[in-house]
Amino acid sequence: MRIYTFKPEKYRDCPIYYRNFEHCFEYLIVIENQIYTAHISVIPTFINRLLYWLRIEKSEYSQQQQGKIIHQLRKMAETTIDYILDKKGDIIKK
Repeated sequence: MRIYTFKPEKYRDCPIYYRNFEHCFEYLIVIENQIYTAHISVIPTFINRLLYWLRIEKSEYSQQQQGKIIHQLRKMAETTIDYILDKKGDIIKK
């Protein structure tokens, strides 16, 4: 099994890492030395699978599809970061 990694990003000083293996896309974030993760499964279309199988394309997902998947993962990661950091801020305030 191959694992593809995408360019890491930062949000609120927390690194976000993205990776893909088979039909699973995942994000990993580090918040105060703890790792949080979530994943989504995305099944490629028949046409994309065929083009990949014929070695016309390098991936079962087009660049546009990968961009949309990573965008969705980023929104999920940002929500997680906001929730964790805001929750810790509320505990400190009380």
